[in-house]
This record gives sequence, structure tokens and C-alpha cells, in this order.
Amino acid sequence: MVENDALFGRELGYYPISRARLVVPAGVVVVLIGVILNFTIAEVEGWGPLVTTGLMTTISLIAGWWVLHQWNREVTLYENGFTYREGSKTVFFTYAEIRSFRLRAERLRYFGGLLRRTIYRFTLLTVKDERIVLTGLYNRIAELGDKLEALIVAAQRPIATERLTRNEHLNFSDTLTLSQQGLHEGGRDLAWSALGGWKVERGSLILLEGQTEWFRLPLPQVDNLALLIGLLKERRG
Repeated sequence: MVENDALFGRELGYYPISRARLVVPAGVVVVLIGVILNFTIAEVEGWGPLVTTGLMTTISLIAGWWVLHQWNREVTLYENGFTYREGSKTVFFTYAEIRSFRLRAERLRYFGGLLRRTIYRFTLLTVKDERIVLTGLYNRIAELGDKLEALIVAAQRPIATERLTRNEHLNFSDTLTLSQQGLHEGGRDLAWSALGGWKVERGSLILLEGQTEWFRLPLPQVDNLALLIGLLKERRG
């Protein structure tokens, strides 16, 4: 059932953490360590069984704490903002409050490519320097990342346009900024007329001066990648 919030509007998606992805790995780790200890330390006469019991208790407590610490986390998207729940605490954010959205999507291959897995990690930083990290533990994490990024860009675009009209610089990484005149990085400037284009290669964003690489930045270090690409397209025509 779709819910409406008086402030944030219509609900667009509900993304709880997958509890199975919490319990199963924790259980597997505890069982494997238990089997290893059972055939090693536990075999030592005298102190072996006592030490094994102590170690297993400690490991079980750590695994249990890790599971319970993330048990009730969830994200709910609305038209004008989203909620982030961590335990019994639910925090409300508007999309305009998110000043940085960083994404990481990595395709892993196992056993010569027979098994494949994509790892997602989205890091959000608010205007108050609050940090939210969303990983593959959440249900439909790719969909969540796509929707969240689009909504944040839609809210940030008019803000970015207004700041540029005031001749301010927009930050898109720790060193890369964008202004009405062009791109700037580490004391270097690239005028819009000299921008030859951009491309994504081997997990990095590459900015070109003519046909030559001007700056390369790993994608996980780019703030608001979709907004940056949109502004580059607009100014390059």
C-alpha cells in the first residue's frame, strides 16, 4: 500500500535491509570457526575445551551484535525527501539536503567467471556533514541507488544553476570544481572551449582537453556524478 506523507508527499519506494543477508553470513562464519576450533584447540587436553568455549562465546556475541546493530535499518523514498531508519531512530531528509552522492558498483568474478557478483555502495553526505552509507545488504539496492540519485540530482540542479549565476564554484571531488569559466583542478584550469569530452574507463571518469587526457578520477571519489555529466553536456553543447 502506497502511503502519503504530509510533508514529503507520495511514497515512491520502501527498501528495508535484508535480514537474511545479515543472518546467513554471520551464521556461516560462526559455524566455520566452530568447526576449525573443534579440530584444533578443542583437541588439546586440559585447557583446550575451556578456551574453545570462551572463543566461541566471544565470536557469537560479536556476530550477534553485528546482526542486531543493522537489524531494523530501512530507507523510504518520497516525492520530496526520504527517511532513513537506524534501529528505533528515524531521520527525515529532503533531497536538497544531500550535498554529495558517491557511488561504487564493482563487478566481481569467481572461479574463472563462472560466478559473478556486483557490489554496490552508495555514500551520502548531508549539508550538516551527516554520512549515510547504503550497501548491498538492502533489498533492491541497485534500484534504490538509481532512484535516489535521480531525485537528488533533480533537487540539486536548480541550486547548482543559481550558484553558477553568482559565479561560485561547484565541488565535484576533493580537488575538482566547476564554474562558469570551465573546470578547475589542483591549480589547473580547463576552459569550456577546450573541453574535448569525457569518458568512463576502468572505473574512472576521464576528462579530455581536446583528445588528450586532462584529469582522471576514480568514480567512487566523484561527488554527484550524474549532475556533473549533465552540466558538462549543457556547457559543451
